Amino acid sequence: MKRIIPCVAITLALVLAGSYFPVLGLIAPLPLAVLGCAEGRKPAGIAELLVEATLFFIMSPSVALFFLISCAPLSAAISAVSREDFRQAKKYSGAESLTVCVGVSIVSKLVLLVVFWMLTGRNILVPDISRADSAIVQLYANQPELRGALVSMLALIPHIVPTLLILWCCVETLINYVMCCRITKKLPNTPPALPAFNQWRFSVSLLFAGVLSLLAGYFINADEWFAGSVFIMNVQIVLNAFMFVQGVSMAFWIMDGFKFRRMSKVIACIVLSFPFFWPWLIVIGMSDMALNLRERIKFGGK
Repeated sequence: MKRIIPCVAITLALVLAGSYFPVLGLIAPLPLAVLGCAEGRKPAGIAELLVEATLFFIMSPSVALFFLISCAPLSAAISAVSREDFRQAKKYSGAESLTVCVGVSIVSKLVLLVVFWMLTGRNILVPDISRADSAIVQLYANQPELRGALVSMLALIPHIVPTLLILWCCVETLINYVMCCRITKKLPNTPPALPAFNQWRFSVSLLFAGVLSLLAGYFINADEWFAGSVFIMNVQIVLNAFMFVQGVSMAFWIMDGFKFRRMSKVIACIVLSFPFFWPWLIVIGMSDMALNLRERIKFGGK
């Protein structure tokens, strides 16, 4: 019980800091998740009530509602998969437990969007980009080609917001899950560990889905069926993100196979961060999915 007050204080600090530094707001669910692992459901529930009451009276009801719907469910999900009774009943691996938590995060964000729409009448999945569009036209009035490219890219944003939301939930869940694993690794209740990053691999079905989406995009005319074209574009973005992650994982596996030192890995990561290499990382991820390269390539003559 003595950990409740520090947990509440840290959570409030992260929520406040998140207004200015979104990266810190990204880990706002973490303290409650750690408390749930360390102390159990009841202390975590008490801490959640204290956080909600403080946000409601000190900041605003909207902030309290946001935290209740958007952040608290993820904290509860991470602490739930860490409990021994859950692990014995479900026997989920770390990857499966992470997938469950991602699903909870996505559902909570969708509920938040519905509640926001009911209260304000606005659908934030379709953002208003008119101001940004006008600013681009003014800033690049003398560069018509660049202006046209930026305006075209900006026009796509409302159509890919659902995909961005999914990717945001994946990143948010992964960060909180991994950090909770590290903080609670010496406790009896801790989330199931994820495999080492150089062993991350996704199902080959994602590759088949990617090929199908490419074929569908080739045959579908956006002028005739715009909704279908947008759907396929969103699917391709999500699939490319997974293939990119597997490509980066494969790159780390290769570096480990050649026994790169830490400084060499840092330099390699800096090089791979340049956008020029991103399509190649997707290709590497696709190749690993199709050919299972980690089972075929041997290092050191093995």
